[in-house]
Amino acid sequence: MNMTLLLLVARQPLAITVLIVAIIAGLTIALWLLPLGLLAYALMIFFSLRDPVLIDAARRPPPTPRPRLTSPTFRAQIEAIERTQQEIARSAAQAGGPLARLLLPIADQGRELVEEAYLLADKGQIIERYLASVDRHKLEQDIATIDRQMRATQDPYTLTQLEETRRARLEKIQNVHDLDTYIGRISAQLQNISASLDNVLAETVRLRTADAASASSATGQVARRLADLKSDMDAFQAVLDTALARSGAV
Repeated sequence: MNMTLLLLVARQPLAITVLIVAIIAGLTIALWLLPLGLLAYALMIFFSLRDPVLIDAARRPPPTPRPRLTSPTFRAQIEAIERTQQEIARSAAQAGGPLARLLLPIADQGRELVEEAYLLADKGQIIERYLASVDRHKLEQDIATIDRQMRATQDPYTLTQLEETRRARLEKIQNVHDLDTYIGRISAQLQNISASLDNVLAETVRLRTADAASASSATGQVARRLADLKSDMDAFQAVLDTALARSGAV
C-alpha cells in the first residue's frame, strides 16, 4: 500500500472529525460508541483510498519552489495559465471512475506546463530588467565617439584597441536587439500555452460525456499535443539560456 496515500487519506479533515467525535462520544456518552466510531473512520479511509483525486495528489512529487514574478506583464499571463490548469485538474478529478484515470494524467501534463511557464516568465522578467538598465542612446553615442577617435589617430596600437572596443559596443547593441525579439517570443509562447490549456479544458469537459473508447482515443491525442508543446518549450528555454549568457543579462 502507498503510505503517502494512506497518510493523506487518514488526515483528511472529515476523517479526522469522525475520529475525534468517536473518541469523545466513546469516553463521555457510551463506551460502545468508540469502536463504532473507529469502524466508521476505518471505512472512510478504505473507500477514500480509491478516490482518484487523492490518488493523484499522493503520487505527485512535492512541488518545487517557483520563481517570484515581479513583472506585471508576465505575472498576469502566468495567473491566467494557472487558473486554467486548476480548472483542468478540477474537471478531471470530478469525472470519477475510469474517465478520471484517463484525464488525470492530462492534468499532470498541464501542471508541468505551468512549471515550465513560470521558468519562462522568470527569464522574461530577467530580460525585461536588463533591457531597462541599458542606455541604448549612450551606446550609440559611444560608437560615434570611437569613430571620431579612430579617424583622428595614426597610432596602430591605439587604432586596434578602438576597433575592438567598437566591436564590443556593436555586439552589445546586437544582443539588446536580440533580447527585444526574445521578449516578444516569450510573450507569444506564454499566449500559446494559455490558448492550448483553454482548449484542453474544453476537451476535458466534453470528454466527461463521451464513452470510454472515444475518451481513450481523444485523451491520447490531447496528451500528444501537450507533450509536443512541452518539447517546444524545452528547446526554446535552451535557446534563451544561451542568449542570456551571451548578453550578460544573468
